[in-house]
Amino acid sequence: MPFFRKPRYKSFDEQVNGRKLISRSYKGTRPIDVNKIVGSVGRCHNGQCESIDKNSQRYKNIKKALESLKVLPAIKVYVVDNEYYIVDGHHRVEASKEIGMEFLDAEIIEFKYH
Repeated sequence: MPFFRKPRYKSFDEQVNGRKLISRSYKGTRPIDVNKIVGSVGRCHNGQCESIDKNSQRYKNIKKALESLKVLPAIKVYVVDNEYYIVDGHHRVEASKEIGMEFLDAEIIEFKYH
């Protein structure tokens, strides 16, 4: 069972709940500022967000790869109201923040709502 903590990220579902979708468009892959990532898709439930186990081998391997400047796959994000929500790449985002990286390549899908 995952460990839950006080939310660090907003829930994408909670942010768009009850809003009418106008459009959804693929914006391609480009670098984004990791500090502009405000939320998560599918990792927050009932006001709680799953935490990343920073002691796991997976996390350590990703952090080591980033520190040695290895090219990793782009993270995937949704953007709503100029705010980014992680779809895939939670470990990469956390590791990049920990080592002070400012940008990660991200595959972006933009949603526009009323």
